[in-house]
Amino acid sequence: MNLLEHLDELGGLPGDRVGLFVDFDGTISHLAPTPDDAVVSPRAANALRGLSSKLALVCAISGRGVSDLRAKVGIDELVYVGNHGGEKYEAESLVVAPGMAEYEERIVSLLSALRRHVDRPGIIWENKKYSAAVHFRATDHPTSVKSALAEALSIVDEVDGLQVFWGKMLLEIRIPNGVHKGDALRQLVREHRLDAAIFLGDDMTDLDAMETLRDMREHDGLRGISAVVADESTPEVLLSTADYTLNGVSSVEILLDWLLSASQGNSTICVYANDVPPTSARWQTGPRVDRYG
Repeated sequence: MNLLEHLDELGGLPGDRVGLFVDFDGTISHLAPTPDDAVVSPRAANALRGLSSKLALVCAISGRGVSDLRAKVGIDELVYVGNHGGEKYEAESLVVAPGMAEYEERIVSLLSALRRHVDRPGIIWENKKYSAAVHFRATDHPTSVKSALAEALSIVDEVDGLQVFWGKMLLEIRIPNGVHKGDALRQLVREHRLDAAIFLGDDMTDLDAMETLRDMREHDGLRGISAVVADESTPEVLLSTADYTLNGVSSVEILLDWLLSASQGNSTICVYANDVPPTSARWQTGPRVDRYG
């Protein structure tokens, strides 16, 4: 379901402690040929800046390094989570998950090994200190580059003990410490005593956060929704895990503008799950909306 077609089920912002979590690339920034080329949507940034004073928490959460993410978004009032949950910057303080530093040299070694086997024009080799990404969107033949990278991964010893994931025209390299966006979401929900949460993302690295939100909704009483920014290449597992879809960054801009407007008014957010009775709304405050998605 397209979330923009069900805004009446949100309704406005209540007095609950609501948190908003947004991915960067492909969510509040159009996907770009290189990581450096990505620019935050000015419209999205303006809405996020306004929402930061209206909601209990606004968090930018990304696979990018946290310093890079902060520079790209450029809003001091936000909480920033980088390296898929491995870094958190909040209140001028940086916290790094335990055990991250010991993998820095191994990540460098794996990138070097892959580059020896697959050094094609247009590949971007991004070392994010506690993780890495190999971008091949700008190559002449992305499909063949992906196949070559997969073959290299099957033969290089340096991959042992690290985790790899495929995203949209990229290969993600992460450390096996179990830290992911879902862990970061869960921790921030508890630290900020949130009653409700919204998560927006677009790629496979966002799946953990969507699954965590669903789990907390079922077992911890958290109310909220997730939405995937989808296109024809979006994996089915993301479409089936997210509660809603959004059609591109422009739809995210509309949603954020709507949330900001609602937060300044007197309406009430009421989000209902497809598989729960009216008495078990994902979140509900104020007058009941007699409509269920």
